[in-house]
Amino acid sequence: MLDTSKNKINIWQELANETNGTFKEGYSWRSDSNTINYKKWTIISDNYRLWSGKYSTQMTRVIARITLTDNFKFEIYREGFVRKVEKLFGAQDIEIGYADFDKAFTIKSNNELKIKTLLRNKEIRNLISSQTDVNIQISNHQGIWEKELPKNEFELSYFMDGKIQDIEILKSLIELFKLILDGLYEINAIT
Repeated sequence: MLDTSKNKINIWQELANETNGTFKEGYSWRSDSNTINYKKWTIISDNYRLWSGKYSTQMTRVIARITLTDNFKFEIYREGFVRKVEKLFGAQDIEIGYADFDKAFTIKSNNELKIKTLLRNKEIRNLISSQTDVNIQISNHQGIWEKELPKNEFELSYFMDGKIQDIEILKSLIELFKLILDGLYEINAIT
């Protein structure tokens, strides 16, 4: 019988090759990953197994450690049934003035002016809209679900259920992160 495991393409190694990133082989419960240095930030992409009692699920995540200048935080996620029910019962979100985007996504932030300024960038909105599952936030937890970061340390984070196996989707997420990092820097939200 032919062993095809050696011929199987590793998505993180392929992403590293196509983005001038660094491939890191996983170990134990850690997945393989790709790291890209962009200006003064490091963008890491990998898979993460989220455990909750007997239940576990595989997640894809992209993270970049950032230093906030003024505690600006936001969360952007695609509308879904649960989110629509939340709105019916009074959950508030910010509308940025682009009807299609406002209808498709829930946007929460502690600074309405800064999130509107960030999302004024059409490329950012287009890249967010091109993703089937969107969960982007500034988090104070390492890798979204791991330990809480030290005071004043944060991560720009993206996650979705399942493993992304499409290299073009992963490359578009890297591009999205670069644009968001540049945008956050331009509005003096990060250093």
